[in-house]
Amino acid sequence: MRHKEFDPAVALDQAMVLFWDTGYEATSVQDLTEKLGIGRRSLYDTFGDKHSLFMQSLRHYAETEARRVWEAVERAADAREGVRVLLGAGLSQSSRGTGCLVVNTATEVGPRDGDAAEFVEQHLGGVRSALTDLVRRGQGEGSIANPAAPEVLASVLFTAWLGLRVGVRAGLSRRRLERDLSDILSLLDRA
Repeated sequence: MRHKEFDPAVALDQAMVLFWDTGYEATSVQDLTEKLGIGRRSLYDTFGDKHSLFMQSLRHYAETEARRVWEAVERAADAREGVRVLLGAGLSQSSRGTGCLVVNTATEVGPRDGDAAEFVEQHLGGVRSALTDLVRRGQGEGSIANPAAPEVLASVLFTAWLGLRVGVRAGLSRRRLERDLSDILSLLDRA
């Protein structure tokens, strides 16, 4: 039995970046083998088919990005700042135009791919829940003055979160997106 001549973790990172940059449908198996520097047989033996590799890449993205974002949210001075961190995460990707792989997946293949749709729904549900918790906490500590029900305010923030990520993918400038984020955050100050 031959030993793998590549690191599957590195290959998964490379596949994730390729899917993130070009999307699932525009990425061919040939693109994957070239990017990963492996043959088709190694790709299939290690990751399964293209869809399986995509789902592994999507989970890997969500785990690594979520960990990075949640760590930053936890370091925030208060809940309002946590909301800013959560909504603003990913704006640095505006120069690449990649957006959020989970949101990109929702718009590209989610409606036709049950596995991807289920994953996206769970991930986005977690974002909505985190926003609800942050709003509730912020209202309690006084960093969020808006008295709207936490679920209602979180729904507005969640929709804005989605919109910012689509804006990044659409190539809007970081300056424009940061102005939008500032406008969105002003909703938290309305008593």
